Amino acid sequence: MTMKPGNPCPDVARLEPFGKGPYLSGSRPRILARFLGHVCAWLLRLQWLSWRKRIEGLERVDAMIAAGEGLILVFWHGKYLPLFALLQGRRACIFTSRSFRGEVITEICRLFGYLGVPIADHPGKSGLEIMGRAIAGYRRAGIAVDGPLGPLHKVKSGAVRLAAESGLALVPASVASSRKKVLTGRWDRMEVPRLFSRIGLVCGEELRVPADADGAELELWRRRLHDALEEAGERAEILIGKDRR
Repeated sequence: MTMKPGNPCPDVARLEPFGKGPYLSGSRPRILARFLGHVCAWLLRLQWLSWRKRIEGLERVDAMIAAGEGLILVFWHGKYLPLFALLQGRRACIFTSRSFRGEVITEICRLFGYLGVPIADHPGKSGLEIMGRAIAGYRRAGIAVDGPLGPLHKVKSGAVRLAAESGLALVPASVASSRKKVLTGRWDRMEVPRLFSRIGLVCGEELRVPADADGAELELWRRRLHDALEEAGERAEILIGKDRR
């Protein structure tokens, strides 16, 4: 099922309780977070209209969605910003941090048609259970696999475990832009594409982790996912190179 950009997900009420908690107290922080979310979403839409987009592999993702197949889209934390606009209209739950920043991202998710599910920065077993329940209910999810606190480009084991337990395919995705601001003061070196950039989006071949994978085999799949994300990033750079004049 796809949705018109900007429409909220149809069954938010069923999944919202997964992320509830007292991480923002008082109405003012929530109002400010929602205001900032609206501003960020508006700016992203403006940028999206100006970008020259080259896309590879997204048709496979859309075919999986059309067939009713679940999937977990995975990406590096520093690459997630343009994905809100590039993938808009595709129903999914997105895991965010339980913080003011996470509340802003949750609002951006809502405005682009996704469901933001807040998770603690150090989720532990309870956080993985929440993620598992959300994935079981929604069947499509997005996870920054080196987030929320890094280290940079180190795949955490959670996404691989969730794929094994849920039976959903992992789909690596990466973005490259010809003109961007890199926030070097952040651990993730977040990339913010500029107006009128050439944008390359690559969705790689899906990875299917066996349900009985554990120990050394899970570590093997974690390394495979890392390599697949790096390869997707390299291919995205090639895409924007192809578009140079």
